[in-house]
Amino acid sequence: MDTVKVKFDVLYEGFNTSDNFFTQHLSTKYNVVISDDPDFYFFTHPLFGSKNFLNYKCHRVFFGGENIRANWNICDYVFDSDFYKNNPRQKRLPLWAYWPLERINQQKNFKNLNDKKKFCCMVVSNSNCKERNDFFHQLSKYKKVDSGGKYLNNIGIPVKDKMDFIKDYKFVISFENSSYPGYTTEKLIQPFFTHSIPIYWGNPVVDKDFNTNSFINIKDALQFDEAIDKIIELDNDDEKYIAMRNEPCFVNYKIPGEFSNEAILKFFDFIIEDSKLKKPVGTIKIKKVKYDISTFKKRVTGKLNTLASNIIHS
Repeated sequence: MDTVKVKFDVLYEGFNTSDNFFTQHLSTKYNVVISDDPDFYFFTHPLFGSKNFLNYKCHRVFFGGENIRANWNICDYVFDSDFYKNNPRQKRLPLWAYWPLERINQQKNFKNLNDKKKFCCMVVSNSNCKERNDFFHQLSKYKKVDSGGKYLNNIGIPVKDKMDFIKDYKFVISFENSSYPGYTTEKLIQPFFTHSIPIYWGNPVVDKDFNTNSFINIKDALQFDEAIDKIIELDNDDEKYIAMRNEPCFVNYKIPGEFSNEAILKFFDFIIEDSKLKKPVGTIKIKKVKYDISTFKKRVTGKLNTLASNIIHS
């Protein structure tokens, strides 16, 4: 069994740097060693973490869980949600694909609503999604939507356990923070684990991954009224609600093959072999220059935007 030395930056809140999705997959074929002198350094976008990656000249693996594009001037390989063409160094693996998908891919045979005593809920801390905010207020005109997050909280205090909170509800507002083709997070699949119906907005091509008959799929704000009419219909017709609830999350109960354990391990095999043939991007000076220039431009643009906003509002 070949040895692979790895090190992880904190990829998201609560991330375990020694025991995680990547180490668990790698360890099925390789002897994985957590090392300060790694062969591969896993990191995420500097906006969400540190810039520790600059200290590592080994091959870098970028984890793109959020709706931000990978910067190829600072990474060698990429896991994210984007659709690439002809780039073998990128593996599409949206955030939802890191969850135990077999658990939501089982045959369903619900016949009543005994476990769903409440109408609809939402758990949100980020206030920046206008579409989500507007939809919450529009749907609340029909019935109260219980908001258990820090934002728009109307139940007293933020809930400590989201999954335990949403399990009693027929519907869960599952909007992404932003919209981009391929970008789907755990927000969509969490209600599937509690056998609730998600009300989804975000990835305009979500049907490439999921069976859209199993949830309320909203492509844009122009469909809000139509979606609310559908929700009201299902809320008042138990038979139709149960029919949607029994729909498989994936078409024909088939998890897309690109997210299988075999496909993920195959990409790791490629990374390990390909890295033997290419210099790490961290050792290529022109790449660092390009990164520094792009970072400088973003800083200047940010300051100019702030200055312009201050002038407008002064």
